[in-house]
Amino acid sequence: MSTTTSQSGGVLPALTSIRFLAALTVVLSHFTELGLLNLPKWFFDFVDGGRPAVSLFFVLSGFILTYTYRKTIGTDGPARFYVARFARIYPVVLLSLGLSALVTAYLLNGGDSSLMLDWYALKSSVYISLAVSLICQLLLLNAWFPFAAINQPWNGPSWSISCEAFFYALFPLLLRRLGALRMRTLFFVCAGLWMLQGLWIVFLQHALPASRHGFLVAEFPITHLFEFIVGIAAAIKFDELRSRGTSLHSHGVALISVALVAVIVLAIWRPVSPAYYLESPFFAALILGLVLLERPVIGFLNQRWLVRLGEASYSLYLIHVPLAHLAFIVGFRQSNGWIAMLFAICLSAVIFQYFEEPMRRRIRARLTTIAPSTRPAVALHDRAA
Repeated sequence: MSTTTSQSGGVLPALTSIRFLAALTVVLSHFTELGLLNLPKWFFDFVDGGRPAVSLFFVLSGFILTYTYRKTIGTDGPARFYVARFARIYPVVLLSLGLSALVTAYLLNGGDSSLMLDWYALKSSVYISLAVSLICQLLLLNAWFPFAAINQPWNGPSWSISCEAFFYALFPLLLRRLGALRMRTLFFVCAGLWMLQGLWIVFLQHALPASRHGFLVAEFPITHLFEFIVGIAAAIKFDELRSRGTSLHSHGVALISVALVAVIVLAIWRPVSPAYYLESPFFAALILGLVLLERPVIGFLNQRWLVRLGEASYSLYLIHVPLAHLAFIVGFRQSNGWIAMLFAICLSAVIFQYFEEPMRRRIRARLTTIAPSTRPAVALHDRAA
């Protein structure tokens, strides 16, 4: 079975497209929370404030990295993987912090003092908190500190990049250990880890006050590790199914159908909180179903413009809150906030084309030159970077 690829490295254009749709739910949620959109409460509840979308990102990350690196990381070593990951994520992290600096400068120099509390959760020790928060964000450690004064200043959504950095650090080890398991054993390992994640969430919710467990349930890297692992498992299963050499298109359609129905039902029903806990295994099923398709079924996901927005979704995710803050500062509100949102989407595409991708290539080339590989035969190309 052949798989099509997108320029950004997706196994299938549909996987790249769903990145944008997931990012869009986060953007819509945050713009609503910040008073720039007036979306109905049922929509905000249905997407649970965008938290399941971030869970989908984690599952998709585990899948794509495994698909891309499984055959090479064992022989090439992890160095090139870490260089590729740094080049992929860090330039936009710095760019988003530059945008956030404009917001911070306004708040520190005669801006609306109430916004410092609303946006950054700061009312005392402002300069110390801002400095600590900035250091944590620069080091991609902010998700490890369940304190609003560290999580919220500068660029709040970067907590998920902090989680990703932790997952990247573990990835070579996880891939080696999980890839050595038989499929049946891997299934039971994932099931056990999913139950452990649920027990961990219940423990946090009952052992800690809401002011503490909220961050640990929503943002703590350990809490979300299962989602990354189940993405790895889905990619390993994909390799196993693909090796059979038979058509699995109908299996893909069935997986997609079951996953979509389950996610929609769970989003409406919300039997547990957080919603992403029950939804994340179905995200893995959705991703696996999409890559098993041999021809487009959901043709909308293969539209070039949507794939392009999916390629730019990482930039959109990191710049949308600083831009929303700046839009609010200059006077945008619910009546015209959609203009600011469209601007953020368009700007993300520009950033991807003229900053994110050029910087990624430049950093990888520079770091590869500085630290030459002991295995010169390894190709520099990797489609996930």
